[in-house]
This record gives sequence, structure tokens and C-alpha cells, in this order.
Amino acid sequence: MEHVKISGPSSISGTFHLPTSKSISNRLLIMQALSKEEIIINNLSKSTDTILLINLLKLISSNKSSEIPIVIDCANAGTTLRFLSPYLCITEGKWFLTGSERMKQRPISELVDALKCLGADISYKGEGKFLPLQISGNKVQTNYVEIDASISSQFVSALLMIAPVIDGGLELVMLNKIVSSPYIMMTIELMKQCGIEIEYDKNIIKVAFQNYKAVSIAVEPDWSAASYWYEMAALSKEATIILPGLSSQSLQGDSVVAEIFTQFGITTIYDSNGVRLSKTNSKIAYFEFDFTSYPDLAQTVAVTCAALGIEAKLKGLQNLNKKEAERLNALNNEFHKIEVNSYILNENEMIIPISKINISENTVISTYNDHRMALAFAPLAIMNNSLVIENASVISKSYPDFWNHLKSVNFLIHSI
Repeated sequence: MEHVKISGPSSISGTFHLPTSKSISNRLLIMQALSKEEIIINNLSKSTDTILLINLLKLISSNKSSEIPIVIDCANAGTTLRFLSPYLCITEGKWFLTGSERMKQRPISELVDALKCLGADISYKGEGKFLPLQISGNKVQTNYVEIDASISSQFVSALLMIAPVIDGGLELVMLNKIVSSPYIMMTIELMKQCGIEIEYDKNIIKVAFQNYKAVSIAVEPDWSAASYWYEMAALSKEATIILPGLSSQSLQGDSVVAEIFTQFGITTIYDSNGVRLSKTNSKIAYFEFDFTSYPDLAQTVAVTCAALGIEAKLKGLQNLNKKEAERLNALNNEFHKIEVNSYILNENEMIIPISKINISENTVISTYNDHRMALAFAPLAIMNNSLVIENASVISKSYPDFWNHLKSVNFLIHSI
């Protein structure tokens, strides 16, 4: 599927079974691979990122002790790449870790430096301090490491997951401002569910040498995926949307989307089956929020504000340009295509003035090979006669059934 042309209904009513969380799935897969006992994972994500990680772990398992470097290609999957880096460092064998051209531009040096401090045999084989990496798996030599936590929470999570199997355990100190901290808490809580004892005090985490225990865990539906239905509810004339399986007790920080969208007139009702979204006619005139802990919601909320004509100041965006795409720049580019005169302040804040979107028949929303660009902009079809999304298959990275779900509630979607 290349470009798609979308026309949307003015009202939405339906029940949608969201994809399960790839963030939870991918963490549990690494813990499962590290465990000497059986960890059973139910409801694994069907996203391309999770499928890739499953296949790479099988490749690694069947090539342990290889004297010839085995190519581990993580494509465009940042989580997979970052989680596998420490895992390969403690897995006997020789490994050549690489990814897409975009992955070769994304930060990895802070994680590599931390692994070197632990005594890992890891080195750069590309331009500067970027992918690809050459790794010889062995036991790490030390039990203390510091890491810059302002670049990616995944660096912290990746180190934490190998901590229990390091002889003597690990003391990890997080330096600078911690970004996406709910994802670090997700890792800690999942490790605890798998029997690991952890001490966590401010910026210091201590994990003793211990074994992951046998356990059966069901993966939750993805709150990040839910955000697009919150957006559609906010943009529609009327909405009654049921999302089974979501809980107010979620491990996912992005569950904050329910609180955020109260400001856009969306009410969330929790029951034993999940959540029900309903629409009121009240909305704020000005919106301000810090996305430091919730970067994956920034595009959804930005597009919602622009579409509703709400003046907004979005803060904590400093890491968006280090994601699958340069997300902050991408947002700004696509806004200008539809006559939203947004602008970026110091790579950290975006200002969205009161706007009236204007999507012409020839307007094509570019996705920059980023699933969240497609997912965040597609709901604009509700407010416009039609909308064209480039490279529509990119949504398979996190929400493979998205287009089918839209069709089920009378969106018209045609490949062009």
C-alpha cells in the first residue's frame, strides 16, 4: 500500500480492539530470553517491531558461540536495537548489529559508552559514533555504571533488563534530566512481575544478581494506539467509542491521554471491560502541556489542537527529532501544508496559533517513514472532504489493523 485517499464520517460509534503494547511486549521478550525459567507471554503485539524482535532472538539463539559475526539487522526498530545491544554484549558469540539508514543517524553512543564501562567488547564500525556495531559477547567486568538519561529512557531500560544476570548485579546512576520516565517505571514493574527485586531511589537503581522467575503475563492493549481514537472523538460531531481491555491501572504512561483529552471535551468512563469515550461540546481555548514523559502523544495532541483551532504551547519536545523521523520538524512541515502557521522554539517547544486547517484535493501528508505521522494526521479526514496519506503501510510498525478499523466505521479508504 502506497498512498491512500481517506474520507471520514462526521460521527463515530463502535468498539475497537486495540493492538497490544509493543513496549510491554518487547520488554517481556528480552526478559524471557534472559530467564532460565519459563516466562509465558500472552497477547503479544503483532506489530512489525515485535515480530522483528521475535525473529532476531531466534536468530541469536541458534547462532550462539559463532566465530563468524552474525548480522543482526534491526531495520527501523529503535526499541529492538537498543534492547538487543546489552543483550548481545552478554550473549556468547560474535555479532554485527545494524539497522536502516535512519537508525544509523539516531543516538546510540551513550549506551555504547555505558556498556564499555561495564567491560563489554563493543565497537563502532560505521561513520562516527553510530551504527553499525561489532560485539563479542562475554561476561561484563564491573557492577556500577552511569548513563545520560536525557537522550532515551530505552538506554536505561536496556541496561536494567540485563542487570539481574550480571555477576554481582548492577548499580545504575541516571545523569541529567530523565526523559520518558514512565517507560523506565514500566520496565521496573515488569521486572518485578517476573520475580526481580529492585531498589530505586531518585536517580539510582540497584539490582542484585538473581534469576527471572517462571510467570505468565498478559500484555495490555496499547494506550498510544488509543490516543488516535481520542483524537477522532474530539474531531467528530458525535462519538461513542468503546476500547476493551484498557485500565486506569495501566503500566503505560500514555494512559495520561485520558486526562489530557478532557480538555478537548472527551469523557472517559472506566468499567470492568475497558473504557468508553463520549463527547461533550466543551473545549478549552488555550492548551499547554509538557511532553517530556509522554513524547509519543505529542503528534496526536498537536494535530488535535490545530484541527480544533485551539491555541497551544507544547513543551518537552527536545527528543522528538531523534525518533523514527525528525518528528518535530515533520510536524511543522505538514502543518504549513494545511495552513497551520506553527513554529518551533529552541527544538523544545512548538507554538500552534489559532488556525483553520485547509486541506486541498492535491495535499499529500508526508509520513517520513514514521507510523505516528500517518496515525496522527489520518483523523483529519473527519473534518475534511478527503485526505491523502503517503506511505500508508507504515502504520504496521505499531497498529497494523488501523485502516481496517477505520473502514469498519464508514471511513472510505482507497489506494492511489
